[in-house]
Amino acid sequence: MKITRNALPILMTFTIALAACSNTAPVVNNEKTTGGAAASAAPTAPAAAPKSAWAESAGLYKTETVDELYEKAKKEGKVSVYSTSGRINDVKKTFEKKYPGIDVETFDLKSNVIMDKVIREQAAGIFNADLVLTKEVGGAIEEELVKKGMLFKYLPSDIAAKILEPYKSEGIAFVPYFEFRTLFYNTEQNKTPPVSNWWDLTTPEWKNRVLMVDPLQSPAQMDMFVAFVVNSEDMAKAYKEKFGKDIVLNGTKNAGYEFLQQFYKNVILVKSSGDGQDAVGKAAPNKPAPVFIGVSGDIRKMSEKGLKADIIWDLKPKLSVVDEGLLFVGNKAPHPNAAKLLIRWMAGEADGKGEGTVPFNEVGSWMTRTDVQHKNSKNINELNVWQYDSEKFYKVYQNVVNFWIKNQ
Repeated sequence: MKITRNALPILMTFTIALAACSNTAPVVNNEKTTGGAAASAAPTAPAAAPKSAWAESAGLYKTETVDELYEKAKKEGKVSVYSTSGRINDVKKTFEKKYPGIDVETFDLKSNVIMDKVIREQAAGIFNADLVLTKEVGGAIEEELVKKGMLFKYLPSDIAAKILEPYKSEGIAFVPYFEFRTLFYNTEQNKTPPVSNWWDLTTPEWKNRVLMVDPLQSPAQMDMFVAFVVNSEDMAKAYKEKFGKDIVLNGTKNAGYEFLQQFYKNVILVKSSGDGQDAVGKAAPNKPAPVFIGVSGDIRKMSEKGLKADIIWDLKPKLSVVDEGLLFVGNKAPHPNAAKLLIRWMAGEADGKGEGTVPFNEVGSWMTRTDVQHKNSKNINELNVWQYDSEKFYKVYQNVVNFWIKNQ
């Protein structure tokens, strides 16, 4: 039996946030926007964040030495971080040891909550966030926060020189690492992956054998579904490769929606990613093992638990869509120099040896620095993934959410 879905948390936050932003978004000096960069390695780049007199005065468009920043940051005394990752607390420990006199205040929040919190605070003239480390929420981080001057990119030139393209010269944020949603299988029952095409999971063989957490509670999971819709032509080609004929739509708009409609019938929702990990990695020998859609970092947790599972690395049409860690300075941050110093620390400093990268450089995460070795079996150029296009995702995100609810 499928677990009952509770759509309210993400849906209400997303809707309220957009309403608040569209009605009361702060104006950024009425200046012209510069030509822009995508939030990912997309071949076409949407507009970048607007130029800001405040950002210029805070030094976000220039490079300062660590010593210069530290002297200024000590006078500020603290830095506040809104973060989707609990790993920020590990960064806090090493940063405070390296730079005594600066306290790191952390707020561990979900990405949709961060979005809502930033919009509401800044609309009320409250500027609490110095740094924001988040993931996208259906393209709204870029479209509603960055383009409206609530969040700013800071990437000093001496660090940018060591960043992998396109993150070096493009992007709305500094992206220290990325992950992605992916498909796991049981390696004890299967010597080779049991599926090679996303459409495999729509067949009767996989009825009640596809596990995942509720996408209505996970913006990253929903974004993967949005990727199927945005890249519907790829999905149509994959259908033909699987079934040997052109796809016929059954009341849906394109092959992405059609996939979701058929895929949904085989899905079982689990309460947590841990439940999904255990179900795949501890499959009973007398019944076919399920597959589980989880974040790429789950592979590390599964290994630590001794589970027999791995990622299905080769999936048509694509493995997944990138889920990037986006690091910003908040508009009118009260401690901008401490924020810049902390970004440098999280980037590994100019030489890449700073301990700030350590919490994020784990199996299942890919670092964007060319001089920091990742811990994965696959290199970035071996990952067959879609790139994130915030503008396209933003246009259809709510439609995909509504479609998913309709199919319950």
